[in-house]
Amino acid sequence: MAGFLESGILPPMSLDALVMFLGALVAVLPFLGFPTVWDTYILLILGILIVACGIVVRRRLNQKFRKAEQHPRTFAESAPHSHE
Repeated sequence: MAGFLESGILPPMSLDALVMFLGALVAVLPFLGFPTVWDTYILLILGILIVACGIVVRRRLNQKFRKAEQHPRTFAESAPHSHE
């Protein structure tokens, strides 16, 4: 999918923008006047691209959570402890 984005067909965009763009294409496609067979194949391709974007987003989120778990935030009081 990265090769498709780097090919210059679409301007560089974030995954959020790409998902919105693909969703807009799905919404507009029935009104563009393509034959039904074309609509079917185009919707199939758009659906696969949306699923692929979802997988990429999920993997990135998992990586962020793993990094956060590896470096837990631990705090210690700076006041001296009194031993009574």
